[in-house]
Amino acid sequence: MERGFGVDTAALSAYGSTASALASEVGAVGTSTLAGTTSLAAGSFGKIGDEVGLGAAFQRAAQAQVDGVAAASAGLSAFATAVRKTGEAYVEQEARNSADLHRASRA
Repeated sequence: MERGFGVDTAALSAYGSTASALASEVGAVGTSTLAGTTSLAAGSFGKIGDEVGLGAAFQRAAQAQVDGVAAASAGLSAFATAVRKTGEAYVEQEARNSADLHRASRA
């Protein structure tokens, strides 16, 4: 039975790559899908809609959606980078530890 702590660095690397690609895709799809939703033609909600501010409210809501998709994409991208860097740091630390132990065994 194996004991101790282990890290599947290949899984971290794969997740980092997959999540990074997904973040790019979310950003691209969100941008293309939501393109143009933040602008309305004058009078889109009629005279009463203009008077009560429906157009402006719709534009703010649409912009919030665009901003939300962009934030989700950026957050996922940052998380993917952090996961990938965690795996890389673990590999580097293991290499240093191995080298230190090897040097210590020769002393």
